[in-house]
Amino acid sequence: MRIAVDVLGGDYAPDEVLRGVATALRDDFTPEELLLVGPEEEIQSRLKAEGVAVPNILHTTEVIGSHEKPVEALRKKRNSSISLCVGAVKEGAAGGLISFGNTGAAVAASSIGLGMLPGIRRPGIAVVFEWASGKVVLLDAGANPEPKSSHLFHYGVMGTAYCRDMFGMESPRIGLLNIGGEAGKGHSTVREAHDLLESSSLNFVGNLEGQDLFKGSTEVLVTDGFVGNMLLKVVEGFMEYLLHGMADAVSDSDSSNSMLATFKQLVGATDFAEVGGATLLGVNGVVLIGHGRSKASAVAPALRNVRKDLRTGVNAHITEILNAQEGSAAEA
Repeated sequence: MRIAVDVLGGDYAPDEVLRGVATALRDDFTPEELLLVGPEEEIQSRLKAEGVAVPNILHTTEVIGSHEKPVEALRKKRNSSISLCVGAVKEGAAGGLISFGNTGAAVAASSIGLGMLPGIRRPGIAVVFEWASGKVVLLDAGANPEPKSSHLFHYGVMGTAYCRDMFGMESPRIGLLNIGGEAGKGHSTVREAHDLLESSSLNFVGNLEGQDLFKGSTEVLVTDGFVGNMLLKVVEGFMEYLLHGMADAVSDSDSSNSMLATFKQLVGATDFAEVGGATLLGVNGVVLIGHGRSKASAVAPALRNVRKDLRTGVNAHITEILNAQEGSAAEA
């Protein structure tokens, strides 16, 4: 099944996206596996210069910029690259898509164009952190800033399916991000979500605080998109700050250089402009949203993630897990 690539999405598009596509074609993708959405002549010229075969192309020069209002822009730009990517998935010309462009536009286009999975009301962006203590999926990282309690419960379901399929975790722990560990903490939406998760058959471990993201206390950390997006950007910014500070402070000794190399590796695991992107869960299709600052090195990992999502059937498993829940939790 083909993967549609939004060639025009991102701060460095189309140059870096096409460089990344060329790398993917050299490494482990065939032209038949990709559908490139963007300016046909430029795509052909650049890929031929890279010495790789040119995949099928869906021509457009229309793009939704990072500062445009998503829904308004989607109405005005019917042939935008993200709209055509979503259309390709909806029509069966592609099985999934990647975009490094306007996140809001990708979420809105996918939600409207593909619809939601049965029983799911709102999508969520799943960001994977990788620490020494293990992987943690943060959900939601920005798709739904004002969720209902039922949406947070659904994030627990989606995170469970994602961890099982992508990482082989049979029973991933689910934590609910809150201002304290006690069950009665937080505002009404969080308290209601706590009750829904606790009454389900999911492996819910209770409320967790921000520092638990780093401690290996959970594999799925559920929160609303407003808090989740802020947490994501705080982690990104703090890691960059520490890396620059360490680079300025260390000497040229072997031990210092080794320490700096180790820290760069740690930061690399949280550099979302390099690791590929984040999966939009809950929509009736496979959608991966990359960081707008992504360079060529992020493209191949993004494509591999979508290919794995398609092969494992994560969406079908989300539906299965949701249907297995009893009572109001499944119907919330």
